[in-house]
Parts: sequence; structure tokens; C-alpha cells
Amino acid sequence: MPETINGFQVLRKIAESNTAEIFHVIRLVGRGRGNEFAVKVLRDAFAQDPTERDYLENEYRLCSVMDHPNLVHAHEIILTTERPFVVLDLINGPSMRQYLDKGRPPLSSALEWLAQAAEGLEYLHDQGYVHRDVKPQNIVVGDNGNVKVIDFALTAEADTSLGKHFWRRLRERRRPGTWSYMAPEQILNKRLTGQADVYSMGVTAFEVAAGRLPYVSVTSQGLLEQHLYGLLPSVRVTRPEAPVELDNFIKAMMAKEPLDRPMNMLYVSAKLRHLAKLCAAIKD
Repeated sequence: MPETINGFQVLRKIAESNTAEIFHVIRLVGRGRGNEFAVKVLRDAFAQDPTERDYLENEYRLCSVMDHPNLVHAHEIILTTERPFVVLDLINGPSMRQYLDKGRPPLSSALEWLAQAAEGLEYLHDQGYVHRDVKPQNIVVGDNGNVKVIDFALTAEADTSLGKHFWRRLRERRRPGTWSYMAPEQILNKRLTGQADVYSMGVTAFEVAAGRLPYVSVTSQGLLEQHLYGLLPSVRVTRPEAPVELDNFIKAMMAKEPLDRPMNMLYVSAKLRHLAKLCAAIKD
């Protein structure tokens, strides 16, 4: 772990992925000296990769102008160092992935966290964008109970017209996203709207409720085919105390056809809050 990063003192590593590391840092120089942040730094192997640098720039471009309490904010980007990085809000608290890795969190609390994330995503959709990578790793629960959606590297403009859809397909040679949470239209590279994030939120809600992913396979192709054609299991198989209403709503969010899903994240948020109250009496 580096001791400093271009004017920031590194305190600890927060998280890591295949392409980047995130550190808790203190600014040592300039405006904001003494303030604490998170920095997302590309790994050595990807520091000069044009695609990963584009993703980092994309994250900064969006997060520096988005203004919502449930979306992470970016403060600056440095591309001229050996390892490019972006400076982000520091969120003191674990991701929902970390909660799940320790065992299922209380269902009422988890649904309230997802409701907050859905509010942030509704704002993002209103600005004309789709996150494309909604999953437990990218939903962080602060110590104060405030939830923030993070990692906007793959965020793209919604396909509001056929022209935008075809232009995006020409630019992208692969299907960005995480396969275990990917909507059927993402897999097939069809028109992209906020409904893709609704599907991914449904997968996340299923995992929170059931303690496992809805679809698993030993091959990536098998996994994608299940998202496209597989019958969705009930969360009540592994959590029989879960309300039927929750099971039905998750099935609606994970409908194969985008138009069969809830119409927007505002409705998703309200419904999840209602379901959180229903689950409050469940003894986990």
C-alpha cells in the first residue's frame, strides 16, 4: 500500500477490484488541506489502458455534477500521474456486499437501504443516464444510515432514440456490467433505459432476501441464458418468513421484458419502504 498519492496521505485501503484500488486518504496540500476523501486509483496493469482511463474520466465527469444525497460525489481527477485517480466523497461504512458476506442483514433494514439507493438512481435516470452496474458492492451504507450509490464508471446515456442506441452499440465492443446482475436487454445489447437498473435492483433485492443469487451457473453462457430465459425461483424457498408481497415485487422488478417491470425508481423506492415496514416484525 502506498504511503502517499500525489499530495494525499494514505490511511488505509477501503476496497479493490480487478482494475482499481480505493484508499481512505487525507489531503496534505492545497485547498481542503486536512480533509478526508476516498481516492480510486487504477492498478499498474491498467494505468495506461485507454478503456479504463475512459471509465475513470466518465465517473468523474458524471459524479462531479450530480447532486443527490444518495449518489457519491467526485471532487477532482488526476490523469497525469503514473497511476491516474479520481477523488471522491469518503463514506464511512460498509457496502451491502460486506453485510451479505457476514450473513443476511435484517430484511427491514436492507430494504430501507435499497429504497434510498433507488431514490438516487431515480435522480440519475431523470438526468438521462443509466448506471448499468447496480449491485451490493456499489451500494454503501454510511455510519449515519445514509446510503450512497457508487462506481459510475459504466454509466451511460439512456437510449432515448434508435440513433443513440445504434451509436452506443458502435462505440462499445463488449457488454459492460456484472453478469450476475445484468438485465436481459443489456445481455442482448438492446435499447438501454432505466428499466435495466430496475432489473439489477431486483437481483440485489433477491440476494438480500434469499441470501443467494437467483441464478448461478458453472459457465458464463449458462448464467446469461438463465437471465434471458430461466424461471425465477421464489425468495421464500430459503426465507419462508418473507412476505408474499415482497416475493411478487422482486419478480416484477426482474421481469424479462422491460415494460413489464415497475415504471420507475420512484415507485420502486416507495414500494421497498412499504415492504420494509411489513418486514420489520420478522425475526432474522
